Amino acid sequence: MGDVGDYFRDLKPFLKENRRKARDSAYERIKAFFIRNGVELEEGNNTLIFRTSQGTVAYYPPSQRMQHKNEWKTCSPTYCMNYVRKLRGLTNDH
Repeated sequence: MGDVGDYFRDLKPFLKENRRKARDSAYERIKAFFIRNGVELEEGNNTLIFRTSQGTVAYYPPSQRMQHKNEWKTCSPTYCMNYVRKLRGLTNDH
């Protein structure tokens, strides 16, 4: 039994590093998605911040949660992008 515990303790740093790499690459892909679609943003700590005339929208890529004022939603990056565009008065028709 002790041998199995030692194995998993030795494996833990590698798993932690893989999770960090996956999280960071997902964050970069989502950020690139917004930039590619012409949505201006600011960066926080694992957070994408969008300033609009109707308030600030924060998107958290690791949990795929969006906050606007006191309202929280679990949503996809596409939904968040369309929501921010709607608040800014932009349409998807270029």
